[in-house]
Amino acid sequence: MSGKSFNETTIGVVGAGIQGVCISLNLIKKGFKVTLLDREEPGQKSASYGNAGHFSPYASVPINRPDILTDVPAMLLSSTGPLALKWNYVPRMIPWFLKFVKNCSKKKMMHTAKNMHQILDLALPAYDELFSDIDVSGLVENKGIMYFWTNKDLKSREMEIKIREELGAEQKLLTAHEIHDLEPHIRKIYHGGVYYPSARHARNPKKILLKLFESFLSRGGSFKKLNVKFL
Repeated sequence: MSGKSFNETTIGVVGAGIQGVCISLNLIKKGFKVTLLDREEPGQKSASYGNAGHFSPYASVPINRPDILTDVPAMLLSSTGPLALKWNYVPRMIPWFLKFVKNCSKKKMMHTAKNMHQILDLALPAYDELFSDIDVSGLVENKGIMYFWTNKDLKSREMEIKIREELGAEQKLLTAHEIHDLEPHIRKIYHGGVYYPSARHARNPKKILLKLFESFLSRGGSFKKLNVKFL
């Protein structure tokens, strides 16, 4: 970059998912020349095509919680659990797993949570700035997000609820009656829950991605379909 002004500097961004497109759009708005690279067209065969679409400013608690290790066996043995493992891959995972275990301490978890909270505090204003240039009517719902649990599940969530409270995340604990008032059509299998009023939900993540990509191109950005390989 030495000797060059911002508008003479070309930056390449690898990956045309929601992160890559947002980064590229932000950079081009700051005066950089940007080329976006991906082996597929934006929104095709990527996580941004069909993800959950949550805007989650509360999601600061990392997975390396001290209690996660006691939950792993049940996750692996459950046919509907969130964790699956290819057993022939276990030997190759051991070095990573040992490092993960080493980081499953409250001190390291809180270090990550505090930094994530600071970043997430900036996320919604940053999205609002990007969305000011495109029409997201009917694509983003600002109704908050609710989680609800059985007695057993609720107990396992006590730690992250407490951490979010300490960090200042906007949340409201719900009784079973309050959950029913908010969502009367859900079967009453729950005992409690939590509501995050500032959270949002994308009704169609792919459409939002493509609108941001079009905004990027309209500002002079370029896209190259290229399979980038790192050594």
